Amino acid sequence: MEGTNKSATLASVAATCALCAAAAWAPASTEGLLGSVGSAKPIPRTPLWQQVASIQPPSDADWTIGPAVALKGQTLAVGPGRDWDLGVDRGPVHIFQHAHDAWNETDVLSHPTDDPHAFFGASIALTDSFLAIGSPYDSSEGFQSGRVFVYRRLGERWLMDASLQRPESMAGDLAGEAVAIDGDTMVMGVPKADMNGADTGAAEVFQLRQGAWIHMNTLTPPTPQIGSLFGLAVSIHEDRMFIGAPGDHTLGPATGRVHVFRRTASGWTWDGSVLCPSGARAWFGASIAAAEGCVVVGAPRAARLPSSESFIRGAAWLIEHRDGAWTCGQMLVPSGASDADAMGCAVATDGRTIVCGASADSIRGDQVGCAITFTQGSGGWIPHRLDPPSGQPGSLIGHCVAVNGSWIAIGRLGNPENDPAPGEVSLFQCPQEPNEPPRITRRLDTSVQSRFAIEPSSHTR
Repeated sequence: MEGTNKSATLASVAATCALCAAAAWAPASTEGLLGSVGSAKPIPRTPLWQQVASIQPPSDADWTIGPAVALKGQTLAVGPGRDWDLGVDRGPVHIFQHAHDAWNETDVLSHPTDDPHAFFGASIALTDSFLAIGSPYDSSEGFQSGRVFVYRRLGERWLMDASLQRPESMAGDLAGEAVAIDGDTMVMGVPKADMNGADTGAAEVFQLRQGAWIHMNTLTPPTPQIGSLFGLAVSIHEDRMFIGAPGDHTLGPATGRVHVFRRTASGWTWDGSVLCPSGARAWFGASIAAAEGCVVVGAPRAARLPSSESFIRGAAWLIEHRDGAWTCGQMLVPSGASDADAMGCAVATDGRTIVCGASADSIRGDQVGCAITFTQGSGGWIPHRLDPPSGQPGSLIGHCVAVNGSWIAIGRLGNPENDPAPGEVSLFQCPQEPNEPPRITRRLDTSVQSRFAIEPSSHTR
């Protein structure tokens, strides 16, 4: 279950990798590229998924939403935006529950010490019982050492259950940049950990035992690489754990790799890895999602065609365990070669549907962004495009995505170089026949001065 310009520091890249398309990359090598792309025609819009609501702050709010989302059942968790120039978070994490055809805010969670610089909500993982919130710039154990806060559900409220850190926290680790939970196991990504050199990365595994979260393992790749950022993306599915190292340079600069670990009686053991099939600078492993036997890996700067000179990039791959080894399966790309730039900056799946964020897509304007869904057809996974109608240049829609059953949530980053935009989360719904749009819901929680406009969409497709 379950990133500014590339010339910025790796820490900023880790938090805002969606702007990677803004950098003037040289065309990547495409040696060993798997899959192919269809003709350059507009991506068909799915008849199944329709935007039925959006969640956004009021125009006069001094907080923002949207750069992180998580869905489980009828529960939605949304992280706040951030003023990158000032290094200040723009609000708490908001929790919504869907009932009676409306999304209602049920809880608001702030950093336990109200630290405005901790990036509380940079990553979120959600199960029926637990909510894990990454706070990679938390400095309680060293400047930006990072931490993950775990909350337990009690009715419609969420109560603090644990505050987790690395056993040996160091300044600049960015622990909690990524987080995932499955059952009684949680993994915390630590992409800037200096385990065997600068920014080699690590992942910390915790398990729930007798009501307490206990540290079990510190995971690193068999051959750590400087700058690999192992732990920038993490996902768990049953007895397998998938950890991205998008800076891995085995096949060229920032080609990327995904490492797989297997649960054993003694803990988690390295089970193999998958290298990027599309050449240098692909950032393979920048995002990962796994559910119901489906494992998808994003590569937001991957070349889509052999010998491509295009700066429109991004793809995702299914990875499979075949003949005793982990390998890349089908390549997922949009049906338009010039569409969905930076596709793969975020990925999500519930096993039936795959959603890929494409935050630098500029079909509707410079870096408006979009999301691409994939559903299974007779010829494999079929792409369809989702365009929230409120997109504006620099929205970076698709910076985060989530899917669970009949709902898709699409968040947006907004241009970190500009004043923080209010942000928005767009909610799409299935099934085939469009449902009646949810009622307009506005709720004022005076205890936290929180107010949302949750509006039905008038732009269903």
